[in-house]
Amino acid sequence: MLRLYSGSGSQEIDLVRQVPPSEWGILQRKVNRFLRDSGDRAAASVLQSNAFQLWSGTNGFGDDFEVLYLRANTKKCLEFEKQVDEKRGLHVYREIAGGFEKLNHPVRFIAVDVEITDDEEIETVSPPNLKITSAVVERALTDAALLIDNSDAISGLDRVHTALHGYPKAVCQKAGLAFSDDPTITELFKILRERHPAFHRPVPGGPDVERILRAMATIVDALNPLRNRGSLALANERLLEEPEAMLVVNTVRTLLHYFNSRIRS
Repeated sequence: MLRLYSGSGSQEIDLVRQVPPSEWGILQRKVNRFLRDSGDRAAASVLQSNAFQLWSGTNGFGDDFEVLYLRANTKKCLEFEKQVDEKRGLHVYREIAGGFEKLNHPVRFIAVDVEITDDEEIETVSPPNLKITSAVVERALTDAALLIDNSDAISGLDRVHTALHGYPKAVCQKAGLAFSDDPTITELFKILRERHPAFHRPVPGGPDVERILRAMATIVDALNPLRNRGSLALANERLLEEPEAMLVVNTVRTLLHYFNSRIRS
């Protein structure tokens, strides 16, 4: 187990019990907000963009403490190991530990362990380079890419959902297409398909393409409950597993690629 930060006392770590994600999620948001308010934005970014877990731990002396713990793939672990060997950027982990201390919830260790898996890495659809966009959409896509690359798909699922919601809104606004005060993703994509000029021109295979688009509308409709009940957007006890989370991410990116190529300006 690689230690990114160690408090005083024995350096032995025996993980005992994971703190429930609902409790950990509340604490993580508090610490993240504290770090940002204190100007420690790099530390806040590291805490937010990595899928840390909070565990209670002990050692051979019977000490009780808490550990901020991350399981990462081999490539990511090697990057952390190089960071420790070069003593580069370790101050951010001291700042993170300091944030927990300030909120009266000290952690003795921040540690990383390699996640052993026999599964092949799931390929990802590349993020789109959108011609029509907004600050919210660009920030969401950037955050999602960082979270997925540095952690896992479930960490970035909420951000790709935000991008999928913001993109059709930006396109509708540019095209002068009216929508309700609080439009859903499903409503916005229906407006694009039915009223945007880009979809009025006949194309080869039109009827079959329309069938695919209708099927996509069903997929879009299913994204809301997946985001609300199976992602880190809310304090959900049961999260999507990595293959399903990556399926959602790849589906969203595929939809954005298609609409971006069809709607030229």
